[in-house]
Amino acid sequence: MPRLKLTPKTVTVILLSLMVLSIGIYMVERSIDFFNSEFARNESDFRGYLVVLFARLFMIAGWLAIILGLFFKGHFRDVEKPKVDILQLHEKIEKQERERLKKVQE
Repeated sequence: MPRLKLTPKTVTVILLSLMVLSIGIYMVERSIDFFNSEFARNESDFRGYLVVLFARLFMIAGWLAIILGLFFKGHFRDVEKPKVDILQLHEKIEKQERERLKKVQE
């Protein structure tokens, strides 16, 4: 059996799928709870439920669009670069401070 390579792209797809699946299951559960309650018989409560349901669906679709857009533009390619940049900047600042201290002590 071939092993699955865990590339950043694979991990992102797996995590995104798990997120969508868990939110979907939660929304289905809430829908079942609503339809089994006494509020489902009232038309105005049902309309309110639909407004909330579609608001959540559009919110999820918006977040997915943002995350997928960033992913396909390459914002998640080199996630280690900011860390390395900060460490290099820190080393540069420390070096400048040491040089400044040497000048003051002389």
